[in-house]
Amino acid sequence: MADERLLTISTFARTVGIPASALRHYASQRVLEPADVDPVSGYRYYSTSQIDSGVLLQRMRSAAVPLPVMREVLAGTPREGALRLAELATHHGRTSRRREDELVALRSHLDPARADHVSAQATVLGTVLASAFFQVLRAAANAATDISGLVCSVGAQRVELISTDRYWLAHRRLGANTSGDAVRAIISTEDAADVAAECARHGTIHFALTEQELTIRSTEGSLVARIATVERTVPDLGLLVSTQPPARVLAWFPRSELRTVFDHTGQKEKLLVVSGEGTSTLHAGDSRSAPPILHGSATSGEKVEVLMGRRLLSAAVATCPGDDVMLTLVDTTTPVRVSSPDQENLTCLVMPMLP
Repeated sequence: MADERLLTISTFARTVGIPASALRHYASQRVLEPADVDPVSGYRYYSTSQIDSGVLLQRMRSAAVPLPVMREVLAGTPREGALRLAELATHHGRTSRRREDELVALRSHLDPARADHVSAQATVLGTVLASAFFQVLRAAANAATDISGLVCSVGAQRVELISTDRYWLAHRRLGANTSGDAVRAIISTEDAADVAAECARHGTIHFALTEQELTIRSTEGSLVARIATVERTVPDLGLLVSTQPPARVLAWFPRSELRTVFDHTGQKEKLLVVSGEGTSTLHAGDSRSAPPILHGSATSGEKVEVLMGRRLLSAAVATCPGDDVMLTLVDTTTPVRVSSPDQENLTCLVMPMLP
């Protein structure tokens, strides 16, 4: 100890992030005692070898670990400390779930009408749900307040996520083990992004939806997220996808080349898609008199020309994974379906522009 550098209590406090007053309290409780105390002045000194223990103590302090457990963790081996903290986490999980159930029961007692709401449950992979949330939320980036949010629907063996800004829409369907009633609700874009970030950290999760709230738990039963839904009439946006008329022409373009076109068309906000008879071309502007800026393929049949907004089409294409993008064309006024052969359960609808 004589050869080891000693730190004053104030220096040690700044180093490990614990106030000096708290260090004195921990010393009195024999949690982390100073390496040396001056017998005359009473000044306390800590050794540099205690810094790791001090940082660990600070983290336990932030996690509200009780003093007796702090003492055991610092006194034992790392493995013993890990096991003790695991026991504490399990105890807290049980206590938290019990308190949560008590609060739900109290809320139902105070508001019986709320207790009668229908609910739907689904079991999905957290990483898949998170990816779908982030993917669909692109369509709500510029949505007005009255239509912003993520429409979430749980039905027979499926979870559907939809967002729109009125000009384009993103729809993703996930296969899932479901039970309960069919439920549809709206989640704010901010809450949806937060939920996605939490779900991305978990494997299989249990997803429960009512008209009032969304609750997500891990397979162990611990709460991952709980958010209130938006109190607004929930449109069945899925019908916009399922009731689209049959395609007249299917057009394919390489995704990477489309992205390059979007980045280099300058101020041209209009793009003309001309497809049919086995070929597709993309023209900058509203006329095909100019040379095409991109070539693709198409199904055989009559030619169809659709005028599209560059920014809307670019946003929809960015949502699609894989190497190719497929455009389903009907006529000059029907929304264009933008999808990926690599992900059949994703559909974007983009409103065409008028000539």
